[in-house]
Amino acid sequence: MQRNIEAQPRGLFLLFFTELWERFGFYTLQTIIVLYLSKALLFTDEKAYLLYGTFSSLLYMTPVFGGYLADRFIGFRQSINLGGILLFLGYLFLAVSGTEWLFTGLSLVIVGNGLFKPNVSSIVGELYGPEDPRRDGGFTLFYMGINIGALVPPLIAGAIISAYSWSAGFFLAAIGMGIGMVTFWLGRHRLGHAGGIPSISPLHKGHHKKWVFYMALLIGIVLATVVFHLLLKHPREADWILAIGALAIIGMVLYYLIKERPEQRRKLWACLILILISVGFWSLYNQTFTSMMLFADRNMSKEFLGFTIDAEFTQFFNPFFIILLSPFLSWLWVRLDRDKLNPTTPSKFSLGILFMAVGYLVLGGATYLFPEQGMSSPWWLVLSYFFQTVGELLLSPIGLAMITRLSPRHLVGMMMGVWFLVQSASFAIGGGLATIADVPTTDTVVQSLSIYSGAFLIFGVVSVILAIISFCLVPYLKKLMESPHHH
Repeated sequence: MQRNIEAQPRGLFLLFFTELWERFGFYTLQTIIVLYLSKALLFTDEKAYLLYGTFSSLLYMTPVFGGYLADRFIGFRQSINLGGILLFLGYLFLAVSGTEWLFTGLSLVIVGNGLFKPNVSSIVGELYGPEDPRRDGGFTLFYMGINIGALVPPLIAGAIISAYSWSAGFFLAAIGMGIGMVTFWLGRHRLGHAGGIPSISPLHKGHHKKWVFYMALLIGIVLATVVFHLLLKHPREADWILAIGALAIIGMVLYYLIKERPEQRRKLWACLILILISVGFWSLYNQTFTSMMLFADRNMSKEFLGFTIDAEFTQFFNPFFIILLSPFLSWLWVRLDRDKLNPTTPSKFSLGILFMAVGYLVLGGATYLFPEQGMSSPWWLVLSYFFQTVGELLLSPIGLAMITRLSPRHLVGMMMGVWFLVQSASFAIGGGLATIADVPTTDTVVQSLSIYSGAFLIFGVVSVILAIISFCLVPYLKKLMESPHHH
């Protein structure tokens, strides 16, 4: 196994650590923002949720534009540098208390995330040749870096804030981002030519053109920040703009799809179908933060391995299993490829959804069959998270790898943005699904347990249906993805 990890390109580990530190900064913000809004700025629950919802939606929308900008003009590297600086500034603004600083800081984070998020994953794709069997394994390791970055902040952010102040929490995010950028700058030689300015960019046409372009880019960033500042202040109106924006993006993607050569169009079409399948997966997966979290709070006995755990602690299992399983899966894909047994991307997606189904059926079945006065053993939840995590590792890093493999070079960043954009749609659908597990406040523990086990069994059945549809599409998708052989 050791040999395989070393066999990955040198640039992968630079991007692994860059992304790890960027995610550390981002998840520090994610962990404390709603608490900061309600406790420090005294927002009502509704106002805090609305602002958080708008902020999250905008975060998922900007990567499409950041990816497009990198594809056409400045390349992935410059985009990462620029995005990193804006994220760093955003966290520093948030460290200054006051609502105006809050809106400006969050706006900078949205713009910075758009430039940063899709383009690190896109460079990872450039480290591999077209049919390189290490690609899926490389993305699985890269995904592990994301999750190490996500694992630490919830464990330390609360303690730092109570020892010092809210500002210290945002400073922690800025420090993480700063370490990520310094890592990237110091190690950039490891990337070779990957992520440079694309050949189609007008920036190759003389000094004057460059100067005009960068001035325009700077003005664009300032304008975008101002617009987001306004939208965050009026979250209800922002929903309409987000809906229109999403439709415009879908139109843009279809326009590029039609313009491509037939072979390339087929691959992009396969890409879009798999992205759509992933929406179903993420909608079910997002129950982690809603119905499963409340189930853990109300109906899970809190004794675990001799410790007392709370509902928040259950969020630890998913990144823990990702870190545990990633090196093994990374090795497995290369090994299976050597034996000509490596499943295709559509098959991995379908298996991923099937594992998700098993996770829900285990949890729903166990809580239904073995209720202990309305309480359930935490082991069932841990087992469910184990299966769901295997499902996630069969779908999420494999999806990132697929986009870099199937998209034409000049659309990789934009398609990576679309992959992140659809995840915001799944938050909305997941919120709707969570209402199946709605527990009236008057209910006893025994009643709430039966509502949850019913809901989890429904989620399991929905996942099974989705998996069957996905398996049925495998032959069609395989045909779309094949390159025609030249005779």
